[in-house]
Amino acid sequence: MIPKVSLDNIDLSFPDASRPDGRKVIYEDFSLQIEKGSFTVLLGPSGCGKSTLLNIINGLLKPNTARGIVIDGTDLRSEPDLSRQMAYVFQGPRLLRWKTLAENAEFGLRGLGVQPREKWRDLIDKYFRAVGLGDAQHLYPHQVSGGMRQRASIVRAWVNEPQILLMDEPFSHLDEITAAEMRRILTNLWTSEEERRTIVFVTHDISEAAQLATDIIMLTPAPSKICLRRKVDLPWPRRMDSDEVIAVEKELRHAFAERAGIGF
Repeated sequence: MIPKVSLDNIDLSFPDASRPDGRKVIYEDFSLQIEKGSFTVLLGPSGCGKSTLLNIINGLLKPNTARGIVIDGTDLRSEPDLSRQMAYVFQGPRLLRWKTLAENAEFGLRGLGVQPREKWRDLIDKYFRAVGLGDAQHLYPHQVSGGMRQRASIVRAWVNEPQILLMDEPFSHLDEITAAEMRRILTNLWTSEEERRTIVFVTHDISEAAQLATDIIMLTPAPSKICLRRKVDLPWPRRMDSDEVIAVEKELRHAFAERAGIGF
């Protein structure tokens, strides 16, 4: 089976005058394949290049060299329009404050331009209902809670019905109760569709990784290597206090200390 995303021999470094060679190496001969329909979580310490990897996948950042940046068997560099199959959810909601929640979703539709205009209203209604905001579409960002704003940002991405959803620590700024509810909403949305979208989700939160992932990729500090790849075959919803989730979390914490060199 052709992977949904394939990164082959990525090299990336940035100028850094504080280092003897004048460069900070993020990735060196780095390769990664992501399965179609997986919920892949990139887990690692701050500065290891997790968010950078999302930007490479989306074509927003070009590595110094790469043998391949391949989406569905086609190199993104030769077909940049492949990035239109993707949508981004950022660490903060990044909603336009002068637009309603629905207008923010419409802004996402207009920006990517992959959905016919006659479908916009139905798509907006469908996904706002799916995240429990069906009656809040007319409200402005300042009129709703942080969790509601982040739900609206997920809708803004999901209305495009992307094949690949890139999520960069989207719940890290929320309190734990709200973040837990957001994880439940996200997995409900993802599992409700017959053909699941491919999600690449960045976090430094080990518990969050255990609760969400079908595939966990643990990275070392830069220059980043994959020090653990762990499939997680547990049903949803996953309770954070269940024995199975706690067992995965313990394994990941041990690996962080032993393989990634990060103590707790």
